[in-house]
Amino acid sequence: MTQPPEDRAPLPRRTARQDTDAVDTRFLADEMSAWLSPAYGAANVVMQLARAGIAYGVMESRVDSGNLHKHPIKRGRTTMTYIAVAVAGTARDRRIYREAIDAVHAQVRSTPRSPVSYNAFDPDLQLWVAACMAAVFRDTRRLRGGRTYHDPDDIHRAASVFATTLQVPPRLWPADREAFDRYWNEQLDGLDFDDRMREFLIGIARLDFLPRPVQLLLGDWDLFMTLGYLPPQLRAKLGFDWTAAEQRRFDRWQRGLAALDRLTPRAVVRLGMLATIWDMRLRYVIGATIV
Repeated sequence: MTQPPEDRAPLPRRTARQDTDAVDTRFLADEMSAWLSPAYGAANVVMQLARAGIAYGVMESRVDSGNLHKHPIKRGRTTMTYIAVAVAGTARDRRIYREAIDAVHAQVRSTPRSPVSYNAFDPDLQLWVAACMAAVFRDTRRLRGGRTYHDPDDIHRAASVFATTLQVPPRLWPADREAFDRYWNEQLDGLDFDDRMREFLIGIARLDFLPRPVQLLLGDWDLFMTLGYLPPQLRAKLGFDWTAAEQRRFDRWQRGLAALDRLTPRAVVRLGMLATIWDMRLRYVIGATIV
């Protein structure tokens, strides 16, 4: 439990690197698919953890409450809160979430025994996490056959909120979509896995953190869908081939999800995000754990 609101220190005053808190990002909710996440969630997590500093930060984390294998529902709620607050929250919502995530990140740093050096406040690592979250909009457009409700350049600029919510200075966000693509490909080309990382990432894709019956029922399907969503470089570095037949099967799933997306009112997605934000606000008021 966190301290009740009346016992907490006031929220920090906004700094220059938090200026994007004032940017209206609510239109981004229209760009997100309610049907992409069931198949896409594990793939996005694998992308985030493909950086060694992030993977080892999670694998060696001393923050037991955020352990994916011990508390998968709580971990999922934390991620959904991050997305909802970034996309549909107010400036105060983002500051509250940033305060909570900073308290956790302060405990995540490498030790002399760690095979790689890492610090959860490293803006380079945080920028990669934010870029993976922004890639959701790219993959949603792909799901919709290139269709988008807003100008892609506006989406890219607004998606910087994923970075600033994690304390990344706005100046580090790629200036435009072309710069983002260059950054994305450079990062993918530079990824390097050891066997422990590879086993950990494949286990996430296979849902090893969920109860055994769920693993048996959905694990192979989730691994397949995860591989389909992963960039080819990352898929290859995990040690998987991807055949033309597998691509055709994946495309059939995509067409089904795209049909569901077309039938889902945008208000449903927005309502889901608002419900998540209301939950965070309530947890803040009663002094419950946010992250």
